[in-house]
Amino acid sequence: MKKNVLLLTIMLMLCHVQLKAQEKGIQFFKGTFNEALAEAAKQKKPLFVDFYATWCGPCKRMATTVFTIDSVGRYFNDKFISLQLDAEKGENVELAKKYKVAAFPTLAFINSDGKTLSISTGALGANELLEAARIAIGESVGFEQLYSQHRKEPNNLEVQQQLLMQAPRFLAAQDGMDAEKWVMRVKKLYKGYINAKMGPAIINRSDYAIIQTLGENDESQAAMVDFMNKNLTQWKEAVGSPVCYYIIEYNDALAEKLAKEGKEAYKENVEKIKSEYKEAYDVIGYATITPYEKAAMYYGALYNIYKNKNVDEYIRLTKNLFDKLGSDVKPFDYGKAAQDLYYAAGNKLRPSDHRLAIEWTDKALAGETGTMDRINYISMKGDSYRELKEYDKAEEQYKMAYLESTQMEKMASTQAMIQQALQRKLAALELLRK
Repeated sequence: MKKNVLLLTIMLMLCHVQLKAQEKGIQFFKGTFNEALAEAAKQKKPLFVDFYATWCGPCKRMATTVFTIDSVGRYFNDKFISLQLDAEKGENVELAKKYKVAAFPTLAFINSDGKTLSISTGALGANELLEAARIAIGESVGFEQLYSQHRKEPNNLEVQQQLLMQAPRFLAAQDGMDAEKWVMRVKKLYKGYINAKMGPAIINRSDYAIIQTLGENDESQAAMVDFMNKNLTQWKEAVGSPVCYYIIEYNDALAEKLAKEGKEAYKENVEKIKSEYKEAYDVIGYATITPYEKAAMYYGALYNIYKNKNVDEYIRLTKNLFDKLGSDVKPFDYGKAAQDLYYAAGNKLRPSDHRLAIEWTDKALAGETGTMDRINYISMKGDSYRELKEYDKAEEQYKMAYLESTQMEKMASTQAMIQQALQRKLAALELLRK
């Protein structure tokens, strides 16, 4: 009797644990989009759709670290019918096009009639996801409501901050003329907000998120980078090392642009790495080389090949850079080196140069997962084999690139242009064979 009672107690405990496990996190609907939409209409709830790709790292992180949180699950299970869709599979490809899925994850809040409430692109934390959900169903103030409030209180910086934080998600859900109208409004709003708040008040996590999202290529970006650098200690206390990378990316992009234009002014940006931007660049830890040394060699190589078409010097400097970097060389570094060699020198390349480009490209492909980059690298290999008159190998590469492009169903127009370009390369190859 005691054994039976003990066994029953254990079974009840196991059942309780199992039920708790089942309740943890978001309970996703098992079925198609249309079936989920019908269930949403039946329960009078909106639909939450996680558009993901099987290869997407941020998608997997959200699935395991955000969707499984109890508080997130309780809210979404109560307010939404939730669905996960592999956006690159079957009928989901057309759905992804309809809801403008251009990156992963894309998180869509959709009314039971299929109309978009809001769309977020990129991984979100638990609090960000909950806030996006509340805004989508009207529990938090939405973008258009905030904009109406802004019209009434044009100098209210808190309202402007909330508007700008919501802007990317709101803009992603707009189409056609509405999208253009709102983009112009957001640009004007951003410029006014930055001008009004520039100073210690802007050094905080929320404003950094706004700057990072909306400030790229803005005319005020140079002034913002200068301000960040002069107040780097306070910025690092507020947001951590990401602010350093913001400064680094801006300076690197400018140095590369100038070097490719054949302007020696690129050296000024390189010198900043060991002077005024040194603290920012210190976050980069190479084992055998300093960030300044790497930049001096890399941009020096670019300048030589774009300005002087000096292929030998470019190859010497690039090989020297790779030797200095050692284990810190990344696949992207090899791909970029081959790409610049081909783009800058073109028909000046010798057979040995093409062999080297193929070698570098193979090293890039060994670690590259991005579809667009893979297509580019494979096509470059095909071009080199074509110049070497190894036409069978060139054909093989062009066909491999075409096969890679079939993964781009969600980017139909881009896919079509790429495939047409590859078909033209294959056709030109046939003419060369005759």
